[in-house]
Amino acid sequence: MVNYFAPAFRVEVNGARLQADVSMNIEHVEIVSKPDTIDTFSFTITNAMPKMRWTHTDDDELFTEAKSVKIAMGYVDDLQDMIEGEITQIHPDFPADAIPTLTVEGHSLLHRLQGNNKTRTFQNVTDKQIVEQLAQDAGLEADAEDPNVQYEYVIQANQTDLDFLRDRARRIHFEVLVQNRKLIFRRSQENQTKTYTLLWAETQKSVAASGRVLPLKSCSLQMNTLRPPTTVEVRSYDPKSKQAFVSRAGSADQTSRMGGRQTGADVSTTFQRQRGHVHVSTPFASQQECDQHARAAYNNEAMGLITGNAATIGTPDLHSGQVIELRGVGKRFEGEYLVDEATHSLGGDGYQTSLNLKRNAVS
Repeated sequence: MVNYFAPAFRVEVNGARLQADVSMNIEHVEIVSKPDTIDTFSFTITNAMPKMRWTHTDDDELFTEAKSVKIAMGYVDDLQDMIEGEITQIHPDFPADAIPTLTVEGHSLLHRLQGNNKTRTFQNVTDKQIVEQLAQDAGLEADAEDPNVQYEYVIQANQTDLDFLRDRARRIHFEVLVQNRKLIFRRSQENQTKTYTLLWAETQKSVAASGRVLPLKSCSLQMNTLRPPTTVEVRSYDPKSKQAFVSRAGSADQTSRMGGRQTGADVSTTFQRQRGHVHVSTPFASQQECDQHARAAYNNEAMGLITGNAATIGTPDLHSGQVIELRGVGKRFEGEYLVDEATHSLGGDGYQTSLNLKRNAVS
């Protein structure tokens, strides 16, 4: 059984674990993960006077830019790898009435795709093949699902590799992330099986239950009926064949209701009006490609029906892109949510996991 009273972490720099006399001075560690963005890490280390070891001695070379960092978090005898990245920012702080500190920040290796803007073309390729090429260019491995659509011509028009890849993902309701040294390109995860249930106001019950039930320490949710559309229409044109493409998507094209009873489109009918969104898009080469884009646009926007945040005890294998269940938050809001962002922080107040959530239906 996990000892939740003994949170712990491990930091490795350039493949070497920090010695105890270094780790004991780290007062706060934080990791933030979110699909389609660059995951970040930070840790703050005491830089006590008069020596000020991390800025005024040769030890200042321990935490320098571009060094690799691996961080594991969890509890004594149960640490899990959380992030592998590189140091990108260093922040020494010399306050007037407190102990000096040094904060080291960095990003996952996805930042390697955020370089120069490029203009180039890809011919007769799938998105999977594009991802594999971008991963190779960045010195990463590729783990890409195949949407099974081949494109005759794709242009990367004055974009970084990351912006280009995020645009490709958005067009087909995919997401982009890096885990360790692997570039992942996958379908949005809202139809996956839940990983944890978070239970409000019944801490003892949640602790006594299985390891997949956690106490919900705090939670704030908002349903916005004005955001999800009832339909999405995409209009495009193939300049080669002089053919116009029009595609429509609605609630029947929603990939998952996440266990809910009503979609955002269903809720909108309460106002006895339609809320159609029209996208005049870049040229497509086929009706299939236009249809795919319409379904993706509908599903992307549908996820905005309910948004919110929650906090629970530190749980290292709770990540962005997972589905969790909320219980005890009212019958309309109970159910499954997609974790849009996860923040793991360990410091003087213990270890906590904070989540940003979203959902495409109400119960």
